Amino acid sequence: MLFNSLSYFVFFPVVFALYWLSARALKKPVLLLASYIFYMSWIPKYGLLVAALTGVNYAIGLLLAKFNSTQQSPTSGMSSATRLTLILGLALNLGCLIYFKYVNFICTTFTDALNYSVNLFHIPAPKCYATTFDIILPLGISFFVFEFIHYLVDVAKGEKPVRNPIDFALFAAFFPSQIAGPIKRFENFIEQLDTRAGQTGTALKFRSTDMHAGLALILQGLFKKAAIADNLAILANAGFNPSVNLNCGDTWIAVLAFTFQIYFDFSGYTDMGRGSALMLGIALPDNFNFPYLSKSISDFWRRWHISLSTWLRDYLYIPLGGGRSNKNRNLFLTMLLGGLWHGAAMHFVAWGAYQGGMLALNNWYDQRAKNNSTLTNFHAHAVGKIFSVVLTFLLIVVGWTLFRAETVSQAGHIMQVMFLGAGETSAQAPSLWTALTRSPVITALMIYSSYATIFCLPKIIKEKNVQVQPLDAIGWAVRIPFYAAVVVAAIAFAPAQPSSFIYFQF
Repeated sequence: MLFNSLSYFVFFPVVFALYWLSARALKKPVLLLASYIFYMSWIPKYGLLVAALTGVNYAIGLLLAKFNSTQQSPTSGMSSATRLTLILGLALNLGCLIYFKYVNFICTTFTDALNYSVNLFHIPAPKCYATTFDIILPLGISFFVFEFIHYLVDVAKGEKPVRNPIDFALFAAFFPSQIAGPIKRFENFIEQLDTRAGQTGTALKFRSTDMHAGLALILQGLFKKAAIADNLAILANAGFNPSVNLNCGDTWIAVLAFTFQIYFDFSGYTDMGRGSALMLGIALPDNFNFPYLSKSISDFWRRWHISLSTWLRDYLYIPLGGGRSNKNRNLFLTMLLGGLWHGAAMHFVAWGAYQGGMLALNNWYDQRAKNNSTLTNFHAHAVGKIFSVVLTFLLIVVGWTLFRAETVSQAGHIMQVMFLGAGETSAQAPSLWTALTRSPVITALMIYSSYATIFCLPKIIKEKNVQVQPLDAIGWAVRIPFYAAVVVAAIAFAPAQPSSFIYFQF
């Protein structure tokens, strides 16, 4: 069940109505049941996996809290029992992730390395073939495993555990964020459940402002996905097809198409998820803040996939030492592992290494620029800011080439054609320029750009974190025809064959 599918636009209104019409005590069970129905609509048996992981992590969280309560001095750090229990919990979660996502990658990589060594040293041995397993990756496993890890680490550090099993199960299974984030923090999520679902004795109130903002986000996300991302996917898929060769111009079109496809695809998903949650009275964290207007790679990672960036910072970068010791090494290792998190393939590892190297280089440059008045004045000037945005965008585009290509060698060939002008269009290759001029995506991008400029430009200039929430002060007499126009435009611009959300594979 996709957010942009007809089945979801039947499923969500039913859930919405049942949720708000249910008695206060039944609201969370209704939402939990709906979340499992949503998840199990793909592969039903993996609902059992989510339930099992939920039960195990719930029990480990209570055990960690018990060990913390028996600790004599709260300032003495983790007790050995707490530390061992935390290690067990992390091992179970990471072990599950490794089995489903990386076991075939590990076997294949080991076999390739072994064959390479045999050939390098001319060892007379037969070629080895990797043993692979028929494993279907559960949707969203990377996201809910990260949420479990965050929960266990925070409880081990002294946060109060979630004692209500329904609350904890809902934290794990909440359907608007389960498949592709944003990665929730349990403290904020549970607090909203307690406050809004009557745990403090106060009846849950239907908020018209949540309804307005949530519906606007859903329709905004639908337009991003159906009208823009899915049309860009046609160009990107054609350009990254390893069986065709493109000239320099068409290669740039393909790479830029994917650059904007992944933004509109992922932010569109996030908008629809956040909008759905908001209409149910729960606010999820925003995940994007106009990342392609970033002035540096570090600024980009403060604006792109914000919930993952902050998770990597809090649960990987800081435990590695953060900026206290060898900051560049810690940045590189964090992003290297972040790249591997995105997928079990060497091009994702290369993408993570590239991002880590760029962040380390960014840190090195910042240290020198702040002590150099010429560079400081340059970056404070409008010309310097524009130069920084353009250069950062080009660096991001290079990174997305590694991310989208099927192999590192294909990415290298694409970048060679892009920057050195090599390559010729093969007979069977499409003309992406012709396809672009005939695509409705140009019109869709112009419409969205005008809309975002009207509502967001003043805040963008002031460099504030912005969210596009139109028509806040306008009544339903204007909202209804506007929303209807967005739906009609999204359907009219959408290609015949929609694509799945990119981040579903992670």
